[in-house]
Amino acid sequence: MSLGGGVIALLLSVIAYFLKLLMQDFRLMGTELARLKESVVRLEAEQALIKSLLEKYRMQFKNMRF
Repeated sequence: MSLGGGVIALLLSVIAYFLKLLMQDFRLMGTELARLKESVVRLEAEQALIKSLLEKYRMQFKNMRF
């Protein structure tokens, strides 16, 4: 009887350990996702700036040709 209880306690300890690791991974993934979202917003802003500059220079080039 005590052997079965010991095995169950060991299995529950292993399960708790892996659940703890899983929760840590989810927290880390949340912080990484936040950093990724911030990077995407920054890249979108840079892309919009580059696009506007290219449009400006394209218009200047068209005006010079005519």
